[in-house]
Amino acid sequence: MHLENNTILITGGTSGFGFEFASKLIALGNTVIITGRNAQKLQETKQKLPAVHIIQSDV
Repeated sequence: MHLENNTILITGGTSGFGFEFASKLIALGNTVIITGRNAQKLQETKQKLPAVHIIQSDV
């Protein structure tokens, strides 16, 4: 499986495994979208990972 130049959606990407996956996948050149319920945590994650795209939702 190719892990470069993909668009990837991660639910619960503001902490833990989701955050780590997001950061590693961005480093590989992917477009990463994370979702979460907490808008503040999403904004904090966006500050740490400027390339990430955020969507507030309850999946």
